[in-house]
Amino acid sequence: MSATEVLMAFAVTGIIYLTVFGVDDNFWNVMTLAFIVPWVICIPANLYVTKQRKELIDMADRLQETQEELQRVNKDLQHRASFDGLTGLANREHFIELFDQRRMKYQDNILMIVDADHFKNINDGYGHPVGDKALVLLAAVFKRILRKDDLVGRIGGEEFGVLLPDTCAAEGEIIGEMIRHEIENTLFEPHEGIPHRITVSIGLTGVSRHEERAFPMRNADSALFEAKRRGRNQCVLYKPGMREKPRPFYEAGNVHNLTPIRA
Repeated sequence: MSATEVLMAFAVTGIIYLTVFGVDDNFWNVMTLAFIVPWVICIPANLYVTKQRKELIDMADRLQETQEELQRVNKDLQHRASFDGLTGLANREHFIELFDQRRMKYQDNILMIVDADHFKNINDGYGHPVGDKALVLLAAVFKRILRKDDLVGRIGGEEFGVLLPDTCAAEGEIIGEMIRHEIENTLFEPHEGIPHRITVSIGLTGVSRHEERAFPMRNADSALFEAKRRGRNQCVLYKPGMREKPRPFYEAGNVHNLTPIRA
């Protein structure tokens, strides 16, 4: 209740009293009560309403903070579900999702599969934490060399996928060689003062807009296998008829003769 409402109640009381009783001995007593009683009522009521309003505001602030925290947690969970925790690159599922989206924008694209050579020797010789350092180094090279719209993801243990949108084969080979050369010439020390040369093999192939995903993936993998077969540390462009990478026995299509196919 505001001061205006109190004054209005005082005036209305006075008018009614004068109309009914006129000015008598009780007039000023009644008018005094008409002035004091509303204040006696409204002051505690206003204090209570103010307290309730403050509690509501505090509750709304806490609710907003909770919602913001949930948004941060959801964003973090989405990031963890889409990106590799070690390298910060897209994980396999997210890479494939983005690959399917971005290749639709251009008719000519290049897919590269990059695999670290003899990576098992690093893990076995220096330990997996050092192997993790090597993967972080490779990721840093990708981020440094690749263009803004290029896509890179960690699609296997030491295997990376790269999509070069709106890129022809000649440009793709140049970028592949830049990556290979940069990695080969980047200093990597498993332990201080102990350098270890890292190289990669790269298979690349063209990717058309509406081509089924399995074909460029298989072709880039075949080109990678050819790079390994030729001695590693090189970039190979897929050509029709190129030998495919041997598949594990469980993918070979002959379920009755489970003989492993060796590389």
